[in-house]
Amino acid sequence: SLAFARAMTTMLPPGVSSASLAAPSSLSPARCLAPAPAVSGGACASARTRGSAPAQTWRPGSFSSKSNTRGTGRVLTMSSPGKLVGSRSRGSVSRAGSSEGSDGADSSFVPWTEPSRLALAAGWLALGSTAVFVAPQGTADFDTALITDLISAPFSGATNPIFEALFNSLGVIPTVYAALLLPGAKDQPRLPALPPIVASFALGFFALGPYLILREPREGPVTRSSLGWGTRTVLESKPFAVFNAAFATFLVGYAGTNLSSEAISGFVQLWTEQSALCCVSSCDLLVLSLGMYSAVSEDMKRRGVFTPSKAAAFCLLPVVGPTLWLVTRPALEE
Repeated sequence: SLAFARAMTTMLPPGVSSASLAAPSSLSPARCLAPAPAVSGGACASARTRGSAPAQTWRPGSFSSKSNTRGTGRVLTMSSPGKLVGSRSRGSVSRAGSSEGSDGADSSFVPWTEPSRLALAAGWLALGSTAVFVAPQGTADFDTALITDLISAPFSGATNPIFEALFNSLGVIPTVYAALLLPGAKDQPRLPALPPIVASFALGFFALGPYLILREPREGPVTRSSLGWGTRTVLESKPFAVFNAAFATFLVGYAGTNLSSEAISGFVQLWTEQSALCCVSSCDLLVLSLGMYSAVSEDMKRRGVFTPSKAAAFCLLPVVGPTLWLVTRPALEE
């Protein structure tokens, strides 16, 4: 018992002396060996006397000492044998349950209370309704032949030039969305970003719409080093942005130079009578373009250059405008 008392002096708080533990009146072998109903497990407790420090209690595997000395506020806790944890109970501030993280995430965001998200949901439902109730029916064979011509003889005049430019634009728009959304895709609580973005290259807004509706905004600064390899080295690169802008400009130029009354009437016939693919693709591009403002605005805020008029200017010209933003946007900090 005396050896234990000497060992314990190294962890005594202010106000408790080693002499008070070693004194026969307060800690003696006989006293420690005597039955002590008030202290379980064979523990020794020093009685509190007038003018002395609060009684210290030791039990196997746990030790705690609290000092009431003004200005210190130090708490020492041994939660298991050989493990001592120190913390300040006074003068410290705990940050827990913050509603906004360091990346600008708003954990209190509720999508169905935001008018812009409700508008996206309405667009998604309208697109589905168009595919079911408006688009020509029974055109599967014609659409298959149309896709075959688009792949085997691109920009050769074998396909309506307006539809061909529109159809190829549906490859540019998902690429732009990937470059805008993936820097803010970390720790999205409702849906992961990558699967709907990849699926949008084939399914357009049908796949991307639910993610755009449910995702949380990420408007705070993001460092380049925190991004994934593909986002950091490809989607954030200027050569990639220039290529997309050049291809988008080519598509607009191709449709414009081949625009004629015959091309317009042929496109109208495709849309209303011959091709469900043409009808749904046209509406898909429209909804994707309308939803672009929110993604561009968030990317501008992330880079600290947002103004409503600036975001609107880049989105007013479908397809080409958002690609020009990728070319001109500031790089993320390393």
